[in-house]
This record gives sequence, C-alpha cells and structure tokens, in this order.
Amino acid sequence: MVINPSPPLREPPIVDQNPYLSPSAPPAVPDAASAGRPASLTVFGILNILFGVLGICGTAGGVLPFVMEIPSDPAIPNPMLDLIKSNATYRTFLIVSLVLGAIVAALVLAGGIGLLLSKAWGRTLSIVYGWYSIVAAIVGMGVNWYVMQPLLAKMQEGGGPGQVAVTAGIVGGLIGGCVGMIYPIVLLVFMNRPAIRHAVGASRGR
Repeated sequence: MVINPSPPLREPPIVDQNPYLSPSAPPAVPDAASAGRPASLTVFGILNILFGVLGICGTAGGVLPFVMEIPSDPAIPNPMLDLIKSNATYRTFLIVSLVLGAIVAALVLAGGIGLLLSKAWGRTLSIVYGWYSIVAAIVGMGVNWYVMQPLLAKMQEGGGPGQVAVTAGIVGGLIGGCVGMIYPIVLLVFMNRPAIRHAVGASRGR
C-alpha cells in the first residue's frame, strides 16, 4: 500500500508593516481641509490679529481726550480739541465710534485666531469686520466733511495756523478713510473665495 505524502505547507507571504503601528489601527488619512489649506488663510489670520491689536491700542489712545485734561498752549489754536469740547453731536459720534471700534477690534482679533485654526466662525467674524470697516469709513468721511466744512469756513476769515489745521484735518480724514477701506475690501474678496470657504468647512455649514 502506497501512502501519498501530504503537500508541503506554504508559508503566508510576509507583509512589510510598520513595527510602530498597531495592526488594528487604520492608516492615517489626511484631513481634506488641512491638506488643501491655502496660504492666504494663514496670512489673513496674522493680519487680522495685527489689526485687532492696533485697533485696541488706537481705541485706548482715543479715549484720552475724554478722560483726562490735555494741556494746551493758549497761543497755539487746537481747533480739533476745541471742536470736541464745544460740539456735543461730534463728541457723541466720537464716543460711539470708539465703543464700536473696540468691539470690532476684539472681533477681528478673535477672527484672526479662528482663521489660523481653520474655523468657519473665524471667516464669519472677518466678513463682519470687513463690512463694518467699509461702512464706518464712509460714514466717518461724511461726518468729517459735514463737521469740518463750517469750521473751515469760519477759520478762513482769520487765516493763520487754525485754518491750516482744519484743512489738514479734512484732507487727512478723507485720505485716511479711503486707505482704511483697502484692507477690508481685500479681506472680503479673499474670504468669499471657494478655497477659503472649503478650507474652513463653510461649504458644509460647519
């Protein structure tokens, strides 16, 4: 009686595995948002934080004329300081602007942090800051012209350094308002780009 030998056992193929990775752990899959993170998200996150800090510091400096007496030389006219003291409407406008400016500065600071973390609320706060800054700049230029124009006409009668100061205030306010709208407009354009919306998950409603 002939007994057929059993076929040799085949060893399973050796699979090259990472010795530091648990066999049960699935391979890491990069997150779509982090993999496609645009560089502009980081850039505007840093810029928002910078503008937020500058806005808070500027608000603190703008409060000084209302909380302390600023020494001035009677021989040197200061029409802006006199206007703040004498015109209640303009003084109220400045106070409201300072309060809103402080709130918006805190919002854009938080928005910058949110952009660095790729959060949808960071984009939302950035958009709020952009629209507010544009509206505030337009209103500020209008109020500046409305308040300064009569003061300039009055100063033109006497001439001197007072007229120069008022003229410089009007021109500086208009130029400053136009320059101040550049960053908010650029920010709004980038925050509405599909790459930014996808990176922060805004397209998925997060």
